[in-house]
Amino acid sequence: MSDPSALAPFHLDETGEPEPSYCLYLFDGDMEQVADVFEEHNAESHGHGWEGLAESLVSSRMPGRADKLHFGSEAGTFVVSSSDLEALTDLAVLLHSAFHNRELLSRYILTADPRFLDR
Repeated sequence: MSDPSALAPFHLDETGEPEPSYCLYLFDGDMEQVADVFEEHNAESHGHGWEGLAESLVSSRMPGRADKLHFGSEAGTFVVSSSDLEALTDLAVLLHSAFHNRELLSRYILTADPRFLDR
């Protein structure tokens, strides 16, 4: 994805050398914009909640790429990294779409695997 703002409010950055690695972030100030959707379904709306949602989406929609994504969120920041830019971008597009469509986000939360996202 050549335009980093296309995924806003998510941030996709290249990190690491000599081998390229990539990291996708969502910060707490941005999470607040849709926190009510998580809370409506008794799910945590912080970094760990987004991580659980993302892990559930990977499990159901991208199972062949699960081992390529490495989660490391904290309460105030959602973080996932990978050396596979395509896998990370595919997840970013799913999350970005949900962030900007409350109905879709709600559906993803409701159908999330409880192993990943407690409700």
